[in-house]
Amino acid sequence: MTSYVPSPDEVTAAQTPGGGWTRKQLAEWGVPWPPPQGWRKHLADKWSGKEVEPLRTPELPDQDSLF
Repeated sequence: MTSYVPSPDEVTAAQTPGGGWTRKQLAEWGVPWPPPQGWRKHLADKWSGKEVEPLRTPELPDQDSLF
Protein backbone atom coordinates (compact mmCIF):
# COMPACT_ATOMS: atom_id res chain seq x y z
CA MET A 1 0.00 0.00 0.00
CA THR A 2 1.28 3.39 -0.90
CA SER A 3 1.75 6.10 1.72
CA TYR A 4 1.57 8.99 -0.77
CA VAL A 5 -1.83 10.66 -1.02
CA PRO A 6 -2.36 13.13 -3.88
CA SER A 7 -4.16 16.42 -3.40
CA PRO A 8 -7.53 16.86 -5.12
CA ASP A 9 -5.79 19.22 -7.59
CA GLU A 10 -3.21 16.53 -8.42
CA VAL A 11 -5.98 14.00 -9.02
CA THR A 12 -7.73 16.39 -11.41
CA ALA A 13 -4.47 17.25 -13.19
CA ALA A 14 -3.70 13.56 -13.76
CA GLN A 15 -6.85 12.97 -15.84
CA THR A 16 -6.20 11.70 -19.33
CA PRO A 17 -7.52 13.66 -22.35
CA GLY A 18 -10.41 11.17 -22.43
CA GLY A 19 -11.45 12.16 -18.89
CA GLY A 20 -10.28 9.07 -17.01
CA TRP A 21 -7.22 7.88 -15.13
CA THR A 22 -4.77 5.16 -16.05
CA ARG A 23 -4.58 1.92 -14.14
CA LYS A 24 -0.91 2.67 -13.43
CA GLN A 25 -1.70 6.11 -11.97
CA LEU A 26 -4.45 4.76 -9.75
CA ALA A 27 -2.15 1.97 -8.54
CA GLU A 28 0.44 4.58 -7.52
CA TRP A 29 -2.22 6.16 -5.32
CA GLY A 30 -3.31 2.81 -3.87
CA VAL A 31 -6.64 2.73 -5.74
CA PRO A 32 -7.65 -0.80 -6.85
CA TRP A 33 -8.71 -1.65 -10.38
CA PRO A 34 -11.44 -1.25 -11.38
CA PRO A 35 -11.71 1.85 -9.20
CA PRO A 36 -14.59 1.62 -6.74
CA GLN A 37 -17.28 4.27 -6.63
CA GLY A 38 -16.23 7.16 -4.41
CA TRP A 39 -12.48 6.70 -4.82
CA ARG A 40 -11.85 10.41 -5.47
CA LYS A 41 -13.75 11.44 -2.32
CA HIS A 42 -11.82 8.76 -0.42
CA LEU A 43 -8.49 10.25 -1.56
CA ALA A 44 -9.66 13.81 -0.80
CA ASP A 45 -10.75 12.79 2.70
CA LYS A 46 -7.48 10.96 3.29
CA TRP A 47 -5.49 13.95 1.98
CA SER A 48 -7.31 16.26 4.39
CA GLY A 49 -6.33 14.01 7.32
CA LYS A 50 -9.58 12.16 7.93
CA GLU A 51 -9.51 8.55 9.08
CA VAL A 52 -10.82 6.41 6.23
CA GLU A 53 -11.28 2.71 5.68
CA PRO A 54 -9.13 1.11 2.95
CA LEU A 55 -10.65 1.07 -0.52
CA ARG A 56 -12.06 -2.27 -1.54
CA THR A 57 -12.22 -3.77 -5.00
CA PRO A 58 -15.83 -3.87 -6.18
CA GLU A 59 -17.48 -7.26 -6.13
CA LEU A 60 -17.79 -8.52 -9.68
CA PRO A 61 -20.23 -11.28 -10.57
CA ASP A 62 -18.70 -14.59 -11.48
CA GLN A 63 -19.24 -15.75 -15.04
CA ASP A 64 -21.68 -18.50 -14.05
CA SER A 65 -24.22 -15.92 -12.87
CA LEU A 66 -24.06 -14.14 -16.22
CA PHE A 67 -25.58 -17.05 -18.15
